[in-house]
Amino acid sequence: MQRLPILLLLPVSLLLVFILLIEQVWLPGVYSEILEEKVAEVNRSAYLIGEAIKVSPSSANTLISSLDIDEEGRDWRTIFIVEPDSSDNHHHIVPPLGYGSGAHFIHYLIEGSSLQLGAWINKDAIFLQIKNQVRTYEMTSIVLVCVLFLLTLLLQRRLLLIPIRQLIRASEQIMTGDTDCPLPRLEKGSVLAPLVSSLITLRHSLAEQALQSKAEIKALASAKEYFKESHQIARLGCWEWRLSDDLFWCSESLKNILSITDKQPLSLERFVSSAHPADRHQLLTKLKKMKDDLQAVNISYRVSVASLPASLAGIRHVQLLSDVSVNESGKITRIYGTCQDITEHKDSEASLKKLSSAITHGGSSVMITDVIGAIEYVNPKFTETTGYSLEEVVGQQPELLSRKWISADCYDALWQSLLSGKHWRGELQSRKKNSGTFWSLVSISPINNDYGELTHFVIVSEDVTELKDAHARMERLALYDELTGLPNRRFFFSELSRLFDQDIMEYPAVVMLLDLDFFKTINDTQGHSAGDMLLVEVAQRLINCLHDSDIAARLGGDEFAILIHPVLDSEHVEAMAEKIVYEIARPFHINEHEMQISTSLGLAWLPKDGHSPEALLKNADLAMYQAKEMGRNQYRFFTESLHDQLQAYIRFSREMPKSLDAHNFELHYQPQVDLKTGAICSVEALVRWNHPELGVISPQDFIPVAEETGFIVPLGRWVLQAACQAIKYLAQHRMSHIKVAINLSSRQFRDPNLLTMIRQMLEEYAIDPACLELEITESLLMHDIGLAIEILKELQGLGITIAIDDFGIGYSSFSYLKTLPINVLKIDRAFIKDIPEHLDDMEITAAIISMAHRLNMKVVAEGIETEVQRVFLEEHHCDVGQGYLFSHPVMLNDLLALLMGRNSQ
Repeated sequence: MQRLPILLLLPVSLLLVFILLIEQVWLPGVYSEILEEKVAEVNRSAYLIGEAIKVSPSSANTLISSLDIDEEGRDWRTIFIVEPDSSDNHHHIVPPLGYGSGAHFIHYLIEGSSLQLGAWINKDAIFLQIKNQVRTYEMTSIVLVCVLFLLTLLLQRRLLLIPIRQLIRASEQIMTGDTDCPLPRLEKGSVLAPLVSSLITLRHSLAEQALQSKAEIKALASAKEYFKESHQIARLGCWEWRLSDDLFWCSESLKNILSITDKQPLSLERFVSSAHPADRHQLLTKLKKMKDDLQAVNISYRVSVASLPASLAGIRHVQLLSDVSVNESGKITRIYGTCQDITEHKDSEASLKKLSSAITHGGSSVMITDVIGAIEYVNPKFTETTGYSLEEVVGQQPELLSRKWISADCYDALWQSLLSGKHWRGELQSRKKNSGTFWSLVSISPINNDYGELTHFVIVSEDVTELKDAHARMERLALYDELTGLPNRRFFFSELSRLFDQDIMEYPAVVMLLDLDFFKTINDTQGHSAGDMLLVEVAQRLINCLHDSDIAARLGGDEFAILIHPVLDSEHVEAMAEKIVYEIARPFHINEHEMQISTSLGLAWLPKDGHSPEALLKNADLAMYQAKEMGRNQYRFFTESLHDQLQAYIRFSREMPKSLDAHNFELHYQPQVDLKTGAICSVEALVRWNHPELGVISPQDFIPVAEETGFIVPLGRWVLQAACQAIKYLAQHRMSHIKVAINLSSRQFRDPNLLTMIRQMLEEYAIDPACLELEITESLLMHDIGLAIEILKELQGLGITIAIDDFGIGYSSFSYLKTLPINVLKIDRAFIKDIPEHLDDMEITAAIISMAHRLNMKVVAEGIETEVQRVFLEEHHCDVGQGYLFSHPVMLNDLLALLMGRNSQ
């Protein structure tokens, strides 16, 4: 804006010059020309009048009078005649009024006459007329010039001023380093185009220089950072001692190494003070001495870093290297150098020294060989063990790795492992200098150099001859049972596996599995010492039954196995099985007491009954389990039916939990009748499995599987819940006097949550505990009689009735019965079914009823199917009867109908 008056001064000056030229040059010229035209016009008029007068003098006055018209505004007066000696001459000679100083007189002499023609011209009027016209033209010209000037100014501003300002701003931004600023867009052919092009070239050049400068700065910063990082990685720092001002400079990395934390300028003394007190004097002396002898110094010293955190405190080792710089006159100007933290190196050296000492004085033999196995070093322990000194074996191949002591497979595997860079460990045999042999536990490690190349082997060995001998003795002991002296499970399994490894067997083999029936009762009643003595006697009887090639083994507990090989015929096997059953059944005399037990045997043929030791033993176990189910004290061979039972076992164990979730189990209720009145007093709940594919499955088939797999616990919980629902249902139909009995298995009885579960069920369904009866078996009680009594008392304390089921077919029940909290005794159907055909069963049944009544127990007889059986039981005062004579098990709705029908009767 300050330059605008300067820009306007030139056009204004040009305009003033233009006006002056009009006024001073052009306008006078125009006036002269017009005046001359006016004079010429008057002269022409005078000439014409004069000619007319010469033709007709008489008409002169008339003609002149017609011309002598003084019209207002005319710039010249009408021609008039000037007569000599006329009085009007004075009048005509005087300028007309209003002409003023602009009056101009013109006279014309008429040829051949004394008359003259005269005329007055008003030059001022003519000039004014011309001036007004010129003023109009002048103003128009000025306006046009101004408009043209403004247009020129606007065009100039657009084409020049704005681009120039933009160029100026761009130049200023470029000067500040902004090479991305925009440049003005110019019209095609603009005079500023060369300038803009030059500026673009300049900007591009500056941009390249800026990029190059930035790249150089970045590279310099990266180099500085790399230098710093390399120093940190190498634990290296640099320093300089300027002798001119006796000041030290050191890098940040060196300050970290020397633990220099203050920001004060360093001096020689401050630099040296970081050294350990024991090394400080030597370091200071050597650095000062460099000023005199100009020799480089290479010294290692310690740095105390106790001021650092506890995790970093301690002693660090530093390696100092230095050199001197001299000027042209040979005068030393500075001393400079580096310091590197070599603590790890020193620690490695110390570790190597310790390792060397450990190898030299260690308790294991150490041998170092080159890559081809030539001995380079042996430690004193090697000499002590073998008798060979280093001088005797250096350059020799180790006796330890000789082929004559190692099998071909082991030798190849050893060297293949070592040459592939892997560690090898094993037992090898070798020879001493005195020709004696010994076993060593050997560890061989390949050693690579810094380039990963295999260069050496380190062989560490320890004499384990005594240990190996002891191990062999222990292994022999480990193959035999300590108590009985028989081979153990490991030995037996090894011998059985050896038979399977043979490609062809001339004769088959038989495996017998057996355990002692009721052995746990012996342990619980007579003590474990008596049980152990019994096992020893059993083992001896088994040995007496075998031939020389047969093997008897104790697998654990009271379980034994016999391997008969070869088998000449099946009669031989059966004869041996019968003999074993007979021998075990004979009375044993232990601690002056006579004991009698039995055994159950399962037999399986090899290879018919199994293609692996595991399969064969499993099938023999199935056969033994069947022998137990069939009454014990007998043997059974494995058959395909047992395999089918196994498959059923697997299927049942898998499908029972799913069936419980799918509500495929249901309870049936078999009435129990008061034999005196004939009324139904209670029912026994019996679970049934309604399989979607197999139909109704008997409890005898799935309950043992549920017992073994543990499914009996969730199944028993469901049975208890269903029984509680039935009790509540009967109570709602005025049958609250009916008691519901359910069976408790041994697994349920051992469940620690049994009491809690029963309490929760009683509270949940709000039933009378007296309506619930729990039936247990004799065998359930024998595991832990004390715990059983405690649990039964707690159940009775809840108001629940306790019944003992299947009485008379288990253990010596009479000895325990008086101590057990029992309310009801149930006679097993085995004693009822043969009444009245077998008198023994009748006498036993009568004795059980009499004994139970003396112990204040109610008696329930199971399996009543005939009227004769009912009458017999009624005559002997049996309380309750249960069986098909009264009713088959029925569903709950049918039971309710049956109860209502009995009540109506």
